[in-house]
Amino acid sequence: MKRSDIRCERLSKKDSLAAAKLLSLDAYTGPDLLQVLEKEPELFSAAYVDDTLLALVQMEASAPQSHLNVFVAPQYRRQGIGRALMQMAEAKLQAGGTRKVSTSVRSGASSSLAFAGSLGYAPYYSLIYMERTGGSFPQETSSARLYRDEDFVAAHSLYATAFHEMRMRVGCFPDSVPAEPNEGRRTAWAADAQDRLVYELDGEIAAYSHIDGNEISSVSVRSDLQGRGIGRTFVKYLCGEIHRRGYTSVILSCVVGNEAIHLYNSLGFQETHRIEYMIKNPDNSKHSRSGPSLPASLQ
Repeated sequence: MKRSDIRCERLSKKDSLAAAKLLSLDAYTGPDLLQVLEKEPELFSAAYVDDTLLALVQMEASAPQSHLNVFVAPQYRRQGIGRALMQMAEAKLQAGGTRKVSTSVRSGASSSLAFAGSLGYAPYYSLIYMERTGGSFPQETSSARLYRDEDFVAAHSLYATAFHEMRMRVGCFPDSVPAEPNEGRRTAWAADAQDRLVYELDGEIAAYSHIDGNEISSVSVRSDLQGRGIGRTFVKYLCGEIHRRGYTSVILSCVVGNEAIHLYNSLGFQETHRIEYMIKNPDNSKHSRSGPSLPASLQ
């Protein structure tokens, strides 16, 4: 197969089922991308030879730092297809102003880690994915409630500060700065306010969380109130809320080195797998300076 035979197109709605079937061919790495595909299909391009779908490219929009993943069908691996697609996508991101590109690999996938390393990616950080299946906690009086638009300034401030401080403690994010509030983010929070919750203490917002289906996608406690059991009470409430919405399990992720893992362990969360994130600066990598021309969908 010649690389010139490969054509890339934005993944169409009619090909979404074929893409899901492609990801199902690899039970080890496919499920992670399948979750992204179900939520954000617009991030994907598909690679074909004739009418055969042989690979998927997940690529965020160009930004100072963007994320990229390539999935090649098992029977088409070790033919240079993944390398070519990674280089093409990196060039697209770099042309749009991206300075750093990250990719992710499941822990234990030694060949995938080696492949990313051969393209100039270096270890960045690791995420532990955890699940709890023990049902709801006993009902407690709680000061948690649904987020309202007037909560934005206080909730965003504690969220941004808490996550920045966690990143600095972990030590893998030397360039971390607290996220700045803006009207775009405020609008996005208002759009799914039913999935955002806050915890009040003495009339002030002490903690904030976002849930996505059965996932606690973020939870943070105001820095000056940490260590007072608020996080434990809030997470137990969030588990109950997720169960009330009809789910039988609760999932979350935790950066390796984040001490919050001790809280999650004590509440019955168990590790299911880990994802290794790797990063590189295309400007400093010889791998992105040459390579095949870009397909139209990646230009």
